[in-house]
Amino acid sequence: MKKYIFLFLIFFLSEKVFSQNIEYGNNPKVGKILHLKDADIYYEIYGKGKPLFLLHGNGGSIDAFKLEIPELSKHFMVVTMDTRAQGKSTDTSLEPLTYRKFAEDVKALADKLGLKKINILGWSDGGNTGLEFAIKYPENTNKVITSGANVFPDGVGEQEVENMKKDASKMKTENKPQREIRLLQLMIDEPKITKNQLNNIKAKIFVLAGENDLILKSHTEYIAKEIPNSQLKIYKGASHGVPIERAEELSQDVIKFIKK
Repeated sequence: MKKYIFLFLIFFLSEKVFSQNIEYGNNPKVGKILHLKDADIYYEIYGKGKPLFLLHGNGGSIDAFKLEIPELSKHFMVVTMDTRAQGKSTDTSLEPLTYRKFAEDVKALADKLGLKKINILGWSDGGNTGLEFAIKYPENTNKVITSGANVFPDGVGEQEVENMKKDASKMKTENKPQREIRLLQLMIDEPKITKNQLNNIKAKIFVLAGENDLILKSHTEYIAKEIPNSQLKIYKGASHGVPIERAEELSQDVIKFIKK
């Protein structure tokens, strides 16, 4: 039975790549904290130019993009952040986690940095957050690139959702850490992005996925079809781990999309 495929790709695959000289996600020279009323958001900034926020997947952290940061930071001001309750970021809220809340955190950091309009590259859950940001903050969104995003839970397939529900029930019975349970429950309950919301997105969106992605191909195509003037690319032979498996190609695609 599949279990935590998002986490598997983010952690297992990332450990197999060549380590960088800079320890992204754990760099005391640039690491800072944004203090919110119910969370501390850890972030790092690299490079100069137009702002590009990198948003990782469920259970991940900044180092999920360690292969992209060196190249992207040559062209943009890359703002990398650990999503609340993940990586070095904390969360003291009691309500369920939502991608809309994550998008509000992105907006809070953008405001802190004095950035009026931003670009976003989001992987998996980070892509979901990017879409939520474009929906809630159209005036603050320039372009969004999503890799392996979904707009409702069944985008991963009904059976996978059922598997996650069983896992969540087992974790509760075994008194696993609430942080882990809440992150899994997030994928069971969310996102809840409607067709009408997709139809009304004003920002330019680049929808990406692997040919063998965890997200159903039909679902990825649905997202691209419903967002006006969006672009779609499927990476042949790739899985849900496009940022790891196609890092160089992804970086070039992102640079071209934002600069054109």
